[in-house]
Order: sequence, then C-alpha cells, then structure tokens
Amino acid sequence: MHPVREDTAAAVAPSSKPRKPRTPRHGLLLPALLLVIVATLPGCHWLRPGPAPAQPPAATGPATAAPAAIPPRLLAEGWRCEDGRTLGTRVPPGLKTVELRIENVRRILPQVASASGVRFEDAEWLFWQRGAQAMLQRKPAPPVYCNEVRALSLIEDARVRGITFRGQGSAPGWLLEVGPDNRVVLSGPAGSRGIEGRHEWPDLTAAPGPAYGSTRYTAEAGGRRHVIVMLPDPCVDDISGERFPAAVLIEVDGRRLRGCGAPIAP
Repeated sequence: MHPVREDTAAAVAPSSKPRKPRTPRHGLLLPALLLVIVATLPGCHWLRPGPAPAQPPAATGPATAAPAAIPPRLLAEGWRCEDGRTLGTRVPPGLKTVELRIENVRRILPQVASASGVRFEDAEWLFWQRGAQAMLQRKPAPPVYCNEVRALSLIEDARVRGITFRGQGSAPGWLLEVGPDNRVVLSGPAGSRGIEGRHEWPDLTAAPGPAYGSTRYTAEAGGRRHVIVMLPDPCVDDISGERFPAAVLIEVDGRRLRGCGAPIAP
C-alpha cells in the first residue's frame, strides 16, 4: 500500500457540511414540456378541482329580432359610365332582349351570341354585361365602360314598378314610395319610436304642402297620425353622402324624421 498524503486525503475526504442535492435540468424541463404538449392538444382544456362551472343564466330580456329577409331580385339595374352618363337596363322575363334607357329614351336591343357575359346589339347600339360591369357603345364611337350602382338600380326598379316618388331616411331607417297612382307605402323597423313596420294606403289624396311646390299627405295607421311632406329642396343623405333633388319630412305623433328623395319619371 502506498501511503496517502495528508493533502490528498483532505481533498478526497467527505466534507463535514452536507451538500444540497442538485435537481437535474431534465427534471424541470420534462414537466414543462408535458404541460405545453397537453395545452396545445385540440379540444383540451385545464381541469381544476372543485365544482363544475355554473351555466350562464337564461336570457330574461326581449328576444333578438330575426334578421331581415333578403330582398327580392331587382327588376331593373342602374349604371354609371366613365363618361358621366347614367343609364337603366331591364331584361323582361322570358325575352332575349334588353330595354335600354338612356337620357329618358328607351331602346330595345336583341341578344346576340357572346363568348362571355351577355351581349345585346343592333345596327346602332351595343350593350354588353358581365356581373356588375358593362360596356356601352354607340357606333361608330369607341365604347365606354360602366359600373352598376346600387342607388341607381333601386330607382330603376321603382320606375319599373310604377313608383313616381321614392324617399329614404336613417336613424332609424325608413323608406317611402308613392305610386302607382295614389298608393303610398311607408315602412320602417319594427319596434322603433318612429315608423313601426310597413304601412300601405292604397288611395291617399295629396294636398299642397307648407312650402311652394311641396306635397303633403296625412294618414292614420296603428292609432298614430302620420304626416308626410315632400319638398323640392336639394338634400344630401347623411350616411352615403348621395345627393337628391328633394327633401322629405315625416312626423309621427309629434316626432319628426328627415330624409331625402327623388321624383321618378315614367
């Protein structure tokens, strides 16, 4: 046996002070890794001891109103072209023609073969449409391109249905249509403090309004008095910024609503 040096023995001898055992690094990483994997599994959630979570209380207020019904397909469309012109088109059901209205003049164009879209053409005019885009040409001038405009389409649709005046307003939204003849229809959202639901008067006589050139209607509906006044004053829609040639004032039981409108030529 070799003698052990005192300095070597001191180095290898156990210390009298106990050491705190070390925790391996993988011992900390493994639980954390397992938590991440569990949390990312689809359909998993944390489970905690204790009573099951309480169910949300049943609604005690009024039921949410059902979404508005999708409006029927318009009978006509309105277009604004790049040269500033506006036009209306109507395709009569079952006929392969288009009724083209330009500057209040109507023309009937027959449908012809087209590689794409729908094409109507005669010796003088051509109208081609694909969706909300169209092309108009008066031969031999170059064609111009046009886009369907919803506000113009609503006017063209009303024209086809015999409406002679159309008005609209917001906050709350409402719609006024006059025609054919003395028929007046006023509609608004159900439950509003202004115009409630749809009201139709088949034969309502117009009277002169308070201002020169204005027209006034007075009617009863649902036990409420409705006064409608149409004035030939320029008007700008608060929501869309669209300009109209007429203003509309509606009073229901003392509450006044203001909107814009336009007369519609046949």
